[in-house]
Amino acid sequence: MSRPFRPSLRVPFASSASPRGFTLVELLVVIGIIALLISILMPAMSSAREASMGIKSMSNLRQLAIGLDLYKVENRGFYPRHSSIAGETTGLPAGSKRPRTRWADDVYPYMQNVEVYRSPLIPDDEYETRMKASFAHTCDQTGATGGVLPTTLYWGGYGYNYQYLGNARKPAGVTTPFHANTSQIKKSAETIALADTHGSKNGTADWTKEGVYSIDPPLMSIDLGSKGSRRSSATPGPGNYGYTGGNDGDPAHRATPAERNRKKANVLFCDGHGEPMTLKQMDDFDNDGTPDNGYWNGYGDPNRR
Repeated sequence: MSRPFRPSLRVPFASSASPRGFTLVELLVVIGIIALLISILMPAMSSAREASMGIKSMSNLRQLAIGLDLYKVENRGFYPRHSSIAGETTGLPAGSKRPRTRWADDVYPYMQNVEVYRSPLIPDDEYETRMKASFAHTCDQTGATGGVLPTTLYWGGYGYNYQYLGNARKPAGVTTPFHANTSQIKKSAETIALADTHGSKNGTADWTKEGVYSIDPPLMSIDLGSKGSRRSSATPGPGNYGYTGGNDGDPAHRATPAERNRKKANVLFCDGHGEPMTLKQMDDFDNDGTPDNGYWNGYGDPNRR
């Protein structure tokens, strides 16, 4: 008769040796690999973030194009002016005045998403110190902030091609401010409407808060558009150029487009399409190395101003 199977109760011999850990050299190698991967990925992440902000900014401009189009529909095809006259009092009680309005205030009723009026490409410190403008409808009648509404709404970063689309100022001998009509923009796909702006240096070495809602062409308008902004003479001549006045083509007085999107400016054209462009491209339509107003004047013609 065979003996029944009995499992052994003996416990196998357990080693008293502890598991092997990382050596210092192995740990340093792992740390080095991680540091290398971070150094490779960080620039890519930074570049991706910049690209994302550039896309968001272009989306803002395309939404503003919708606002501009709706404004034109309700205003017989005319573009808005870039700015009102400060302190207008018509129709107001004695002692009151309207705050200065900009093109963004005219477009706001048709595009009320406040975020699209601010370029995400502007660093916060520059926005707070230079580029920040208040919506007029959120100011009181003196233009002070926080009057009508508990909080004032702000915008900034995009400038308007006012010399050829809508200028509240009048050159000598002209009684009505210039507002372009869609019929006057012969090449809408080649005419700048809005773009990133630096504003003007106001004739100084440093950027100031002047002209932060406008962009100037490389040369003063003469026969087209508002015919010279603040020109001191009705006849073609040097007159006054740009937002604050200065000599024709003087960069110190120009409200200059800003190349914020990876060394290009985001540009919106009158037909509603947008694209990044260098300042050189914006200022040289025929690419002959000489500045011209071809992308600004509504005609797509580098020989007309």
